Order: sequence, then C-alpha cells, then structure tokens
Amino acid sequence: MRGLGVGGAGVAAALAAAGTTLVCVAAWSLLALTHPGVGGVSDQYLYNGVWVAVGLAFTLAGLFLVVNRNGQALGALLLFAGLLQSLRMVTLLAAALAGAGPTAVAVVAGVMLAADIANASVVIGFPLWLPDGRLLGGAWRGITASVAAWSALLAFGNTAQVPAWYGLPNPLHHTALFAWLDGWLSPYAVREFAATLVFTLTVAAVRCWRLPGPHPYLRAVIAAYLLWCVLAVVPHFVGEWLPYAVVVAGEAAWMLVPMAAFRRDRQLSLDRATRRYLAAFAFCALLFVGALLTACLTYRLLPTAGPGARWWQVVAAGAVGALLRPTARAVGRAVDRYYYGERAHPYQLVRQLAERMSHAVDPADAPPLLCRTVVQALGLPAAVVRVRTRSGPRELARLGTVEPPGVRFPLTYEGAEIGELLVPPRLGQSELDRQDREVLGLLADQASPAIASLGLSEDLRASREQLVLAREEERRRLRHDLHDGLGPALSGLRLRIDAAGTDLPDGSGAAASLTAASAGIGQAITELRRITGGLTPGPLDSKGLADALRRLADTLGSQALRITLDLRPDPLPALSAAVEVAVYRISGEALNNVVRHSGATAARLSLRALADRVTVEVADNGAGFAGRDSTSGVGLRSMAERAEELGGTFTAGNAPAGAVVRAVLPRGRAD
Repeated sequence: MRGLGVGGAGVAAALAAAGTTLVCVAAWSLLALTHPGVGGVSDQYLYNGVWVAVGLAFTLAGLFLVVNRNGQALGALLLFAGLLQSLRMVTLLAAALAGAGPTAVAVVAGVMLAADIANASVVIGFPLWLPDGRLLGGAWRGITASVAAWSALLAFGNTAQVPAWYGLPNPLHHTALFAWLDGWLSPYAVREFAATLVFTLTVAAVRCWRLPGPHPYLRAVIAAYLLWCVLAVVPHFVGEWLPYAVVVAGEAAWMLVPMAAFRRDRQLSLDRATRRYLAAFAFCALLFVGALLTACLTYRLLPTAGPGARWWQVVAAGAVGALLRPTARAVGRAVDRYYYGERAHPYQLVRQLAERMSHAVDPADAPPLLCRTVVQALGLPAAVVRVRTRSGPRELARLGTVEPPGVRFPLTYEGAEIGELLVPPRLGQSELDRQDREVLGLLADQASPAIASLGLSEDLRASREQLVLAREEERRRLRHDLHDGLGPALSGLRLRIDAAGTDLPDGSGAAASLTAASAGIGQAITELRRITGGLTPGPLDSKGLADALRRLADTLGSQALRITLDLRPDPLPALSAAVEVAVYRISGEALNNVVRHSGATAARLSLRALADRVTVEVADNGAGFAGRDSTSGVGLRSMAERAEELGGTFTAGNAPAGAVVRAVLPRGRAD
C-alpha cells in the first residue's frame, strides 16, 4: 500500500505509538495505585487522569484515521499528541515520586511543553483540516505556519504559568519569555484563544465554500468542536476541578468525531491482526475511562485504608470483572462495524433478509427486498435482480444505476439457475472485495427460493404480454391491409361500376343491377371502415402517436380547461403498436375523467419515452379523488388493466393541487 496505507510501515508505526501510549497509561495507573498519598498529591490524580484519558482519545482517533486511507496526516498528528500527553503525565508523576533533581525536572518541563504545543496545535488548528482532512496548500501554507507558531506561543504561556507540579518547581515559570508574555496575555489566554478560533473557523468556511463536497459528518464535527470551545472557558471561572475535568473530557469526546468524518465508505479490507490491535486499544481506552469515571464518582482515586472506606472497590471490581468479556466482544464488533458496516456480520444480515421475506405477503416483494438489502445495508451503489423466462431475461427489481461491468451472482434453485443478481463495485474500486462477494453470495442463495416462485408467474406474464403485443401488431397489420389494400380496391370497383352504368339507358334492367351492386359495394366500404376503426384508433394510424395526442388535447381542451402536452423526446421514437394503443387509450380516458369529474382549469399530459420504459402522466389542478384509489371506477380499472397486460404499473392519487394519473409501460420493440 502507498503512504500510510493498510498493512504498510505507517500502520506498523501507528500501532507502535499506540502501544507505547498504553504502556505510559499503565505505568501512570500503577504509580497512582501504589503511591496514593505521596506528597499529598492524591487529589490531583483525578485532574491528571483526565489528561491521560485525553491522550488515549487522541491516540485512538489518530490510530483509526491512519489505518484509513483518508485523513492520515491528521491521524499522525493525533497519534503524536496523544503519545506526548500520556508520556508527560507518567514522567511528571515518576519525577515527583522520585524527588527528581534540577536536570530531571528540566527534562520533564521539556516533555510538558512539547505535549502542550502538540495539544494546542490540534485544538487551535483543527479547523484548518476541514473539510477533507488535509491542510492548506500552495500560498495558503503561510496561514498554517502562522497558526502553528501562535499555538506554540500560547502553549508555552500555558505551561510556564504553573509555578510547580506536584511540588516540583517549574523552570519555565521564571524565564524572561514568560515574564514578557505574562504582561500582555490574558489569564489562560482565553481572549487570544477565542480570536484565533474565529480566524481558523473563517478559513475553514472559505475552504468548505471552495470545496462544496459532499462532506459527510462535517456538520457534526463542527458542532462538537464549537460546543467544546464554548465550554472551554468554564474552568477559568469555576474553582472546582470537576467542571474542568468535564470540559477536558469534552475535548477527548469531540476528537472521536473525526473517526466518522474522515472515514471512507467501508472500502478497506483489514487483516485480522490489525483488527485485533484496534479492538484491543479501543477496549483498553474504554476500560481506563470507566475506571476514571468510577474514581470521579467517589471523588478520590484511592481512598484511605479501612473496611468501611473500601466497600465500593469490591463492588467496582466485581462489576468490572463481570463486564470485561462482553465489553471486549462489543468493542470488537464495533470496530468491525466501523470498517465493514453490515457486512461484518453476514449471517445476521442473511437472517434479517429471511425474516423480512417471511413477512412479505406478495412473493413479488422478494426482489425489491434483496436490492434494498444490498444497497442500504451493505452500502453498495446499485443492485439489479433478473429472472429467466421463456422469452429471455426479465428484470424484476432495480435500485441505483448498474454501469457495466456489474458482478454477476447466480440465483439457483434445486440445482437450476433461475436468475441473477447484478452488483457493481464500490465507487473508486475496480472489483468487489472478497468479503463483499461472500456476503452477496449468501444473500443470493437465501433469496433464490423466494424468487424461484416468481418464475412461473413471470413466464405467464411474459406470455400474456407477448400475446398482447402480437395481437396489437396483427391488428395494425390487418388494418393497413384492409385500409390500404381492400378499401381502395372496393372503391375502384365501385367507380368502374358507376362508370359502366352511365353508358346504359335509364330504367333498363342492367342499369338497375349495376346501381344495386354499387350501393352494395358502398355498404361494404362503410362496414370495412367500421371494422378497421375498431382494430386500432384511427388517429394513431393516420398521423402517429404524437399527432394523435395533440389532436386529443385540442379536442378535449376548452376555454375553461387548458390542456398542455409535454413530449420527451419530441419527435417520439418508434414504439410498438401495443404501447402506442395503451398510451393513447390511457391518455384519452384520463383526460375524459378530468373533463367530466375534476372541475380543473388546467391539465398536463406528459409522455416520457426512455430506453426501457414509457411513462404517461396526466396531472390536473382540480378537486382530486374523493377517497378513491386506483382500483375504483370503471375508467380507472380499464386504465390499470391496459397497463398491467403489458407488464406495466398504474397509479392514481391526489397531489398537493389536484390529481395525478400515471402509467409506466415497458417500451418493447417496434416492428
């Protein structure tokens, strides 16, 4: 992998840094437990314990970001800041307990200063990483450098203002630089921090405007950050340590939000060792925070000896022991879910699909359920379910757009392939990974029996549609033959008979016979026109669908009702006879309903001819349907039957202003 990618040296270094942080936390905890009252500093352990928790939170967020392929630079900074935060706590406590001399205290002061600078760089400069987890580049790098220098200056002032730590004198407190800073910096640099915050947030707003996104979780990140910034001033006006601990803990809490903000869409495939390390570190961090909260509730980390004072330790130890195993499992599942989502638990996902299918009344609900599970639960871009019929593959459900090449998963039942599930790779990937393939294979196997039951009904439906298409095509052919062949022949024959009759004397028997023959042929022509008119609508045969719909809108429109026609594309492509007849009949019936029942002043007839379907819609601004659905009324039932016999769908319902009637038909082939 490139850079700090999964499995590379960057991940190894990140895991090593996280392990070092855990060692520092364990060492600090051991010293605090074994020396509760040295130097009278036991009450300060809670305050320092909060900073240890902050270091764990920084390290945890940084570790997850480094393992990801996004936000890695920010993750490295968080790892470094978290390690320094834990290191300064353990070195400070060790030096205080050991009674360190001036040289050791100077080293401790250097570690304290480095940790404060790293913390300030994260806290103050965090908006500069928004919205995509990368710092400013090009000419904007000067802003980053200026904010970093200003953060270091404020961190120095914050570190140097404390005269002593655990009784150890702070060598930075007596420097000339602090004396100069102390003259013009506000207490705890609250004013300077607020001004810098406004500046960095302004820069972040400009970057968000220039990089419009999408940026998932960005609002949550900014909201958590701003909430903590508002609360950051509380400790400076409240003397007790508890509010300050809450605010500092809030700093750790909002740093966990970038784990979601800068995460890619579960495109990683982690090795088992890395997943175990991540889960173990998250569990250790949770365990320490739980112990710290328990100590906070009792106000002291290690109360004085005595059976009456230590009863809570027995209860806490029992609770921790009982919760260790289930908590470790829950953390492991959370790590898997963070990187893999629902596909981390394929059998649970399959079971959920089976339960949903068992509650579905109509077997036709199975394909859409399968598509929704693939797209919504697994986070894949699209899914298509097709079944085999005698007339060829038939699409049963689609969610999203499947661009070729989609990965094919066969649907088999009793050893025979009855269809297929098509799923494209994730965005940015050339193929599905192994875990996706395994889960999709399980889902396809689970859904196959339910989809197999649709095979016969789809064969029947396909056969019926073929009959309808063949019927309408034959009607069109027959009408053309009668209208263009037999009709002109009869008209020509009648003209010849009439011409022959003009050469005979009036009143003769031959003339009378020819006149009777001419009248009979005229009746035959009239009957022929009636027959051909019943085969297909006349306007369709003479002018085509577009002109027939225009004539229909003009005929039914009036001064009281304005009907507009919207054709896309215009001119329309060639459609099968059955589709043209269905569109014309549904449009006519729907517009007649508008004229007779709606009381509307405007109606719109829309026709959309796409590559695989044709949609006809009639919308008006009238009174709408009075509690009726698409199955009530003779006209509505007729329109629904015309759509369904072609394998389409029909809906009729009320809109915010009037009613909408819509039919979606398979486009079919134009012969």
